[in-house]
Amino acid sequence: MLPGPVDVPDDVLLSMSKPIINHRGEDFHRLMKSIEDSSKQIFKTKGNVIVLSSSGTGGAESAIMNLLKPGDKAIVPVFGEFSGRLASQIETAKGKAVRVNAPFGTAPSVEAIESAAKENRDAKGIFLVYNDTSPGTTYRMAKELGEVAEKYGMFYVLDAISVFGGDELPMDEWKADVVIAGSQKCLFTPPGVALVGVSDRVVDFVRKNPPLSTYFNYASYVDYLAKYETPFTPALPIFYALETALSRISKEGIDKRVSKHRIAASAYYAAFEAMGLQPFVEEKFRSNVVISVKYPSGVDDLKFRSAMEKSYNTIITGGFGELKGKIFRIGNMGIIEKSRVMPTVAAVGFSLKELGYSADTDKAISIALDKLKGLE
Repeated sequence: MLPGPVDVPDDVLLSMSKPIINHRGEDFHRLMKSIEDSSKQIFKTKGNVIVLSSSGTGGAESAIMNLLKPGDKAIVPVFGEFSGRLASQIETAKGKAVRVNAPFGTAPSVEAIESAAKENRDAKGIFLVYNDTSPGTTYRMAKELGEVAEKYGMFYVLDAISVFGGDELPMDEWKADVVIAGSQKCLFTPPGVALVGVSDRVVDFVRKNPPLSTYFNYASYVDYLAKYETPFTPALPIFYALETALSRISKEGIDKRVSKHRIAASAYYAAFEAMGLQPFVEEKFRSNVVISVKYPSGVDDLKFRSAMEKSYNTIITGGFGELKGKIFRIGNMGIIEKSRVMPTVAAVGFSLKELGYSADTDKAISIALDKLKGLE
């Protein structure tokens, strides 16, 4: 139950055993067309969706390389380790990150970010980590932030690596120019590819301002996508897996997938509060895909997670950075079923009891079951 990589359905895993084919041939063209058609439905975009053979971090770097040159400014809301990492990536590329900070567990207001845009009208874009997994925080004003970016003529980049497919993100409606998704999170695909939705505005910009990167050049990917190919050798087995996963999501419907994540998240939060535990993040910013909870006084992080794994065969993760030892986090991603939620709730309660913390596990289970009534 990690916040990625997640468990992968058997049919998605088995699809990786298909033969290695010519990535310039008709079989690959059909594969790529299927991925493209499903992706555009899920991204809710009329633009392009390219697939990079890289981790999600590579996808984030691709946005930086295509939109920024050395010395260019970008506004970055920072409210967790990964939003901080995005700002650092911009600085590593010799850009200037204008950080708009907020304490972990909260997020900067739209007004604070717009104020930074007013003060830095020469900034090329707003780069938002939509869901920062380190505190378990989702930026719930992402749509409004797109309007701010449009108002000031800036590009709008959404790092949605950990949340894409698990929460709403209509790319075109939210006026996003770049949306980055990771295969190994809510898309329940093995790690190794990043999907990137790219607006026509970005492609036009890149054609006129070629990036300092050969591998991540968006215009090149769009040109090859026109013939259902990739500019460079793709991670073919993972493309097979991705096609299977996207097809499943597309048939089910992305809105239904998002609803499942919300229902399961509500069950987790309600159950843990019934145990006397406190979610780490302010309610309005709580993630539906990463459930973060404060440890009660006296509960040791390593002992607790060890008890969950050894006694109940359930693997979760703790906090890191400034949150190490203070919270535990559960991935609510990809495969969303009662058969996963309920054992995890029980394992948390029983493991706490082993460590001497009095948790009303029976009440928590009853509440979780009630919340999960809408989950098939």
